[in-house]
Amino acid sequence: MATTRSQTAPQQGMRPSPSVRSQRALDWLNFFVADVQTGMGPFVTIYLTMHGWTQGAIGSALTAGTIAQLVSQAPGGALVDWTHTKRAVIAFALGIIAVGSALIGLFPTYLPVAGGEVLHGLTGSVIRPALAAIGLGLVGHRAFNERLGRNHRYDSLGNGLTAAAMGAMGYLVSRQAPFFVTIALCLPAGYMLLKIRGNEIDYARARGAAGRREPKAARWRDLAKDRRILVLAGCMVLFQFADASILMLATERLATDLKHMSELVTSAMVVVPQLIAAMLALRISRMANDRGRKPLLIAGFAALLLRTLLIAFVTAPWFLVLAQTLDGITAAAIGVVQPLAIADMTKGTGRYNATLGAIGAANMAGASVSTTVIGFLAQRAGFTLGFGALSLSALGGLALLWWRLPETSDIALQEE
Repeated sequence: MATTRSQTAPQQGMRPSPSVRSQRALDWLNFFVADVQTGMGPFVTIYLTMHGWTQGAIGSALTAGTIAQLVSQAPGGALVDWTHTKRAVIAFALGIIAVGSALIGLFPTYLPVAGGEVLHGLTGSVIRPALAAIGLGLVGHRAFNERLGRNHRYDSLGNGLTAAAMGAMGYLVSRQAPFFVTIALCLPAGYMLLKIRGNEIDYARARGAAGRREPKAARWRDLAKDRRILVLAGCMVLFQFADASILMLATERLATDLKHMSELVTSAMVVVPQLIAAMLALRISRMANDRGRKPLLIAGFAALLLRTLLIAFVTAPWFLVLAQTLDGITAAAIGVVQPLAIADMTKGTGRYNATLGAIGAANMAGASVSTTVIGFLAQRAGFTLGFGALSLSALGGLALLWWRLPETSDIALQEE
């Protein structure tokens, strides 16, 4: 309790001043968390395809993980709001990721793979909100845009570099190798977590309650009346339905047509957009305060639509990599601006991470339906029809965002 009382000063008007050590440790924590999550990413699809799995079976196993993350998103965010020990939440999640990766790497049958995906999904419901909460607790709302830009830059670098290394290992060593590398990478992630100073994370700021006069957080029914939250959730359902299956379909098509080089091309399809996202993240974070959140969200959705159309009609492997560069724009815009817009909407409510989790559930709803429906659709009707369905969803999300979501930063930044 003494820690909480000693941290009331920043929210009474003093500008937060976290140490360089904590800021840099959070940078590298994002890097290594991205590393361990990449090991459970698109390489699962290739690994299972090479073991004779059908597209439908792969889709249903991946859906098990997304459903687990869906149902745990809002409770996970509420847990992050409630707990004072946000670093402990991340430490526990890293251990669970290691267990899930071992299950998939050692036992490529349905139940262990689905179980590993479920464990991975459960960690996703807390680890991202906890990283965002630590950043908000360290720097406050006014500087949160640049903190999110740094988070996303290191996250993208971690994704890109690890995908390159794991793709090469899968091609040259063993298709199981990425899963064991994932386990090893949990160790440096844990070390960086320890270097963040817990007494610099303001509890009220970290849950969006700085300046709130009432001791309790805002009621859920009050948040549900905010039309902006509902519209953003709807946009993200359509976004994730389109985005979640693009790489899955592309890698399945590669594994079917180009078995001898699918790992290398898949690595490039992950690495290139992540490097672009890393280059754009800080610039986008600064533009978010200068020009607003909505124009950047529109740019991210538009890039998704164009990428879906290009990949649908182009099968040359290295042109697919070129088309994937658009994912860098999407990843940077959505990755930085979505949590920032949610922070605007929930400022002063004490429900930032719970709302982040609830909208994360909307993301997972779109993703879980997508991987199953698109997987079976591609299996029955072909890849072209599958990509067509993804394009329609991306177009619907862009239209809803354009016409129904207002700018969120105006009031939030004026109140600073």
